[in-house]
Amino acid sequence: MYDRTTIMNLIEDAERARPYCFCGAHMVARERDGALRLECAAPRKARRGLLARLATLEWLDSHESRLIIDGDELRAA
Repeated sequence: MYDRTTIMNLIEDAERARPYCFCGAHMVARERDGALRLECAAPRKARRGLLARLATLEWLDSHESRLIIDGDELRAA
């Protein structure tokens, strides 16, 4: 089980280890699907069809996302 101080330390350590995404935007901690993740702060584009993404080379635009604390551990905190 994690207390608030430990969770904050984990977030700060993750942000120090990887402050920027591959695209150059800052990384921020976000809750997603019950887990705490470090994700790219750049706004996400609306998902388009497969052909549209392939034609515009949108699939090459990758953004980083790393797990900090999974959902089960976060709920226990």
